[in-house]
Amino acid sequence: MVALSAGAAAYMLKDNVAFDNSIEGMFAEDNPSLQDYQRLKEIFGGPDGGAEIVLAAYDDEDLFSPDGGGLKRLEQRSAKLAEVRGVIGVLSLAEINGALKKVYTLGNLLKRDEQFEPVLRDNDPIVLGFLQTFEGYTHNLPDKSEDQTAAVVQTAAIVCLLEPAESLQIPRFKTISTLRNIASDWPDARITGEAVLVSDGFAFVRRDGQRLNQISLLLMAFVIVVCFRSIRWVIIPIAVFQLSLWMTLTLLSLLDWKLTMVSSMLAAIVAVISVATIVHITVGYREARSKKGLTRPEAMEFVFATLLLPITWTCLTTAAGFFALTIADVEPVSDFGWMMTLGSLFVLLNVLLVVPGLALLGNVDTDPQETWGEGWLERLLKFSSRTISRYPVPIGLVMVSIMGAIASGMLFLEVETDFTKNFREDSTIIEAYDFVEQRLGGAGMLDVVLKSPDKLDPDFLAKVDALQADLRDLKLQTDDGEMTALTHVLSFADTDRIVRSNTMLAMLSTPNFRFRAMASVMPEFALQMKTTEPDEQGNHYFRIMLRTSQRQSAQYHDQLIGKVEATVHRHFPPPASQAEPATSMTTGFFVLLSNLVSSLLADQVRTFILACVFMAIVMLIAFGSPKLMILALIPNVLPIVGLLGMLGWLGIKMNMGAAMIAAVSIGLSIDGTIHYLSAYRHNKRTGMRTKRALERT
Repeated sequence: MVALSAGAAAYMLKDNVAFDNSIEGMFAEDNPSLQDYQRLKEIFGGPDGGAEIVLAAYDDEDLFSPDGGGLKRLEQRSAKLAEVRGVIGVLSLAEINGALKKVYTLGNLLKRDEQFEPVLRDNDPIVLGFLQTFEGYTHNLPDKSEDQTAAVVQTAAIVCLLEPAESLQIPRFKTISTLRNIASDWPDARITGEAVLVSDGFAFVRRDGQRLNQISLLLMAFVIVVCFRSIRWVIIPIAVFQLSLWMTLTLLSLLDWKLTMVSSMLAAIVAVISVATIVHITVGYREARSKKGLTRPEAMEFVFATLLLPITWTCLTTAAGFFALTIADVEPVSDFGWMMTLGSLFVLLNVLLVVPGLALLGNVDTDPQETWGEGWLERLLKFSSRTISRYPVPIGLVMVSIMGAIASGMLFLEVETDFTKNFREDSTIIEAYDFVEQRLGGAGMLDVVLKSPDKLDPDFLAKVDALQADLRDLKLQTDDGEMTALTHVLSFADTDRIVRSNTMLAMLSTPNFRFRAMASVMPEFALQMKTTEPDEQGNHYFRIMLRTSQRQSAQYHDQLIGKVEATVHRHFPPPASQAEPATSMTTGFFVLLSNLVSSLLADQVRTFILACVFMAIVMLIAFGSPKLMILALIPNVLPIVGLLGMLGWLGIKMNMGAAMIAAVSIGLSIDGTIHYLSAYRHNKRTGMRTKRALERT
């Protein structure tokens, strides 16, 4: 009755747990990369944070058609996306065309009543300058053949600025879903961008977490049916698991904790702990019934008398291993540690509440059976035990040599900093990223933020021009040879330089006047390029937007970020004292994601060591022997070291999932070790010699 009441209450509250879809939540609050990224959003987005970007791109071979059909089509599509709830502005070739009309009118370069489309006048130096500047952002330029008669497929892109996450009036995924639905009516359209990457990533993780839960339960149920040929003893571990999971989720709801990308595997791991625990009880109960001839109540009493202590120590040790994760700087990892600690303890509680009642209820399918081939397995284990006891030193040396060779693969481990590699190659988001990389240049976005004067002046813009020239010349060495590091470099300095190329416009205006004019004709672009109001310290900021290839190695990412920072510091030297405000900052989503796995790995090394310490303390208390404590740790650490070594030898990079292997695995693997040592100590106490005790165990 207690279990039923607790289960009913937990079931009603379990769905109240929220899911945190923030990529910033994957970092410690004092992480420098996160602080710089948040500062970027604050500077160019106000107190509600900066706008995120979604790129809608599609092919249109008539984009630059002289009759204006492609441009008109783009204008209509751009206007439709601008109407979507959650979109605060758009930028496309249509908006640039409208801005150029105003620029021409402002400079008296055409009569006000003249009807024309500026971006189609590719023989005009100002138009050509704007087209080259925004190439890769709003379009790709026509790549005409030598005879200029061959038709070429052009790509148009609409940059959608989304409402800041901190002031959302509509869930982000709904905005992205609406944009996708609109673009699905356009031939060869793709939706991509940092907001899409994060939204899809968390959506896939939630979906995959549910699938993992369902599939793991089905597989474990299948194994239990095969091994024990009993439906009752399939229901028992599932009941313990579900009740433990519901209780954990209910407590999370009451504490107002959120599930994250890290905790998406919560259900599957609780299932593993539950099933592993119940299997020991199942085997013990079966032995008591078939070999000792005990009645069902007597068999259950015997099982709990012999196994309750090792089961308790197993759950406590597992909880201690997961508790080590709570010291992680990355908040979702720390929260996951708390969740799994609670889940492990709830498994122990529900074993006591559920197992006796379900095992003794009714008279149908009461006893688990032996599986086919179990005798063969026992003979194999007996042979293994005798062989090891006879040749311990040679076998030990062989095992140490093999594990040493495998573990040496850790020297070749690489970190996967390309966030897109967390998705399947045939997924929609990866197809979209490949499309953008091939048609519009790189999909990786970086930002350089410079401290600027209140009113822009020629000297400052000249320094920016010199910096941008060096950034465009940056080269990086890759497996395919040397390549240009940055595919696009864009700031207000580029558009200002184009406008200044017209003598009349240059003479009649100042840089600050030209910026205000730009803000009036292209407000979305200007808002993201320079601040119009000072921050709390009275500083103004200027932004340079950089693009690079997203789908590159960790070494490429690290080299690029380092070279960009070094180049910026050459032109805008950092202050001599840390007490002085910084003159520049290199940040952006590209930098944030490049540091994500590294941030997780840094935590995992510390938490893995601490997990070993915590578990060692619990096992020392449980067995009262330093020798047994060490013996218990060795077989649990070696497989993890071996697995990481195999990743290195096989060239499998450490991504977000692999970064959690060590701390999670050791919390799960201790189960068999504790039961093994408990049984061994019991056999020794009955007077068995060591070899016989090992064989019996």
